[in-house]
This record gives sequence, C-alpha cells and structure tokens, in this order.
Amino acid sequence: MLSRKKQKKYLTKNERDLLVQLQVFSESGDADALHRIRLDVKKIKAFAQMVRSCSDKKMSANKRIFKDLGLLKKMFRQAGKVRDASNTSKLLQQRHWVPAAFTEEQDDLRTTAADKFRQQVGEYRKKGKKAGRQLLKDVNAIHTGCIRDWYAGQLIRIGVLLTASGDQLHEARKKIKELLYVQKVLPPRLVESLNLDKGYLDELQEVIGNWHDMALVVAAYAGREGVDSQAMVDECAKREKRVREMAGDFYLRAHLS
Repeated sequence: MLSRKKQKKYLTKNERDLLVQLQVFSESGDADALHRIRLDVKKIKAFAQMVRSCSDKKMSANKRIFKDLGLLKKMFRQAGKVRDASNTSKLLQQRHWVPAAFTEEQDDLRTTAADKFRQQVGEYRKKGKKAGRQLLKDVNAIHTGCIRDWYAGQLIRIGVLLTASGDQLHEARKKIKELLYVQKVLPPRLVESLNLDKGYLDELQEVIGNWHDMALVVAAYAGREGVDSQAMVDECAKREKRVREMAGDFYLRAHLS
C-alpha cells in the first residue's frame, strides 16, 4: 500500500523544488536550474500517470488529473525547446567539421527560447502552484496490486515501442524513466518485489537519449549537403544500432535474474 502521506510528501517536495528552480532560472538563466525544472515536471507527470491508472474514482479523477497536468504542459514544452537547442549546440561543438554559421544559428535558437521562457516564469509559477494544489486533492492510498499491474503493463508497452523507431523509440525512453521515477516513492518491499534491474533500465534510457540527441541534430541539419551531413547520419545510425543491441530481450533483461 502506498499511503496518502507518502504521496503528498513526494508531490510537495517536487512542487517546492520546481518553484525554486523557476526563480533561479528567471534570475540567472542557469542551465542546471532548467534541467531541474524539467526533471521535477517529469517526476510529477510520471507519478500522476500511475495515480490515474489506480484511481478508485477512475472517470472523474482521471479527468481532473489530466487537466491538472495540462497546467504544466506549456512550461515543459518551452523548457524542452531550450534544452534541445542547448544539446544541439553542445554536440555541434564536438564536431569541428560543422560550418560555423550553422552552429551560430543553433546558438541563436537557444538564446531566443531561453529568453522566452524567462519572460513567462511568472505565469509558470502560478500554474505550477495551481497544479500542485489540484493534484494533492486527488491523492488517495493506492493498493500494491494496482501498482504491480501498472508496472507490468508499462513494461509490455515499452517492449513494443522498442521494436519501432523515431518518435516511438523516444516514447519508450520516457516510459522507462517513468518507471524509475515512480520507484523512488514506493515502499522498499514493493520495490524489491518488482524485481526490476534499475541499472539496465537506466543504461538503456541513456543510450536512447544519446541517439535521440543526435537525431535532433540530423533533423536540424536536413537539407544541407556535404561530408558533414553524411557524418551526422552515420553517427546517428551508429547510436541507433547501440540502442537495438541494448533493447534485445528487453522484458527478460529488465528483471533481475
């Protein structure tokens, strides 16, 4: 059983950190603060997904939780634009054959996205507080059996997504991270009974993330010809191959032997 008290403590902690990091980013534009903002929202979203699945009052609670998460959507997407542009710039800096003009173009995109985010921090803080209040209202004790069922269903979905490519492969990564986030709020005995190999799951999501970062660079560079373009495509293919190797026999490898 996952108690109401533990759930409220988890949600409150993430909401407080989210509000603090929004203020820090507003004042300094600190990249680590932006990372923490996205991480806090991801944790809240992952937890809410599990709560929606296990709600005793499914229809009404699901609708409310879906609406509550919608308050965070705009903030998360804008933060994602800043993050993607920053990652693209970092990857380009590691590849000296990329034209300087393209690197500068990505730097401009990052600066523009970051400035837009900072201008809207006041709105994001208000919506973050409201989402936190609303989510806390829907907290109820959750039975262990439902949590186990949710994990089992998520693992099956991830296994299917890992056989695909593109956006679906990235979706698999998001679901893997949801499993890892939610585990942190579960009672130790329940975590042990799930028997998941956290090391493998974390490594797999990291490998998928490395591929996705490179895929974004390839997409941004599309339409430009030359050796540099082919080198990006080759690097992306190399990273996807590594994902396929890691994802083989996923369901078996996701559990401790």
